[in-house]
Amino acid sequence: MSKTAYIAGKVYGLPAEQVREKFERASAELKDKGYKVISPASEPLPRDNWESTMRQSIKTMLECDEVHMLPCWQESRGAQLERDIAVRLGMNVIYH
Repeated sequence: MSKTAYIAGKVYGLPAEQVREKFERASAELKDKGYKVISPASEPLPRDNWESTMRQSIKTMLECDEVHMLPCWQESRGAQLERDIAVRLGMNVIYH
C-alpha cells in the first residue's frame, strides 16, 4: 500500500500559474516514487477567505501519512501552520 503525501507551500499572493506549476512538479516527483499525492493546488478548496481555506486544508492534511514542505514554505503563514500542526502531532515532515 502506498503512502499518502500532502504538499505544503506558498499559495496565496502568487500567480495561479506559478502555484500550479510548482505543486504539479512536486506532485509528479512524489507519484514517480509511488506516493498517492494530495495537493492544495489541485484540490477544490474554498477560496473565499484564508481561514476557511486553511480549515479545509488542515482537515485534508491530517488524513495523509506525510507532509512534504516545498522550499517556499517559510514564506507562507498557512504552510507554517500546517508544518507546526504536523510536527506537534508527530507526523512525518519532509523538506524539499
